Amino acid sequence: MRGMTCTLAAAALVLTGVHAAAQQQPAPPAGGMRMVANSSLTWADANIPGFAPGMKMAVVDGNPAQAGPYTMRLSFPDGYRFPPHWHPAAENLTVLSGTFLLAMGERADESGLHTYGAGDYFYIPPQMPHFGGARGETVIQLHGTGPFAINLVNAPRP
Repeated sequence: MRGMTCTLAAAALVLTGVHAAAQQQPAPPAGGMRMVANSSLTWADANIPGFAPGMKMAVVDGNPAQAGPYTMRLSFPDGYRFPPHWHPAAENLTVLSGTFLLAMGERADESGLHTYGAGDYFYIPPQMPHFGGARGETVIQLHGTGPFAINLVNAPRP
């Protein structure tokens, strides 16, 4: 039930070191083009309340905690599961590697999970509850307009 949600701080603010990484992104050169090498990404543990440890996050561009465009990556270890949650803004998700598991709904029902591979893309509308995980080490890329926030479904109120 959406009325029983717990709004979490913007993900970049609750993650160890990720806010600083977002601020380290270089200003765009004249003309606005910018390249970010995968090897230059700063990965940090994604210590998000309600989520199991093991997920990591790296900001690729922008600052997810602020208004404006952002791009970030999430890395999941084999067997990782994340709980039903939703975001106030639309989420654009691309699987970069591994096998991503995803289902829509407010209850984590493993039988509803579908598998997706590298190159698969999703547009998840605002406030659409979803849950999932990973089979094998998996990396996804998210982009959208911040501030990015996570709302757990059926979380107790603080």
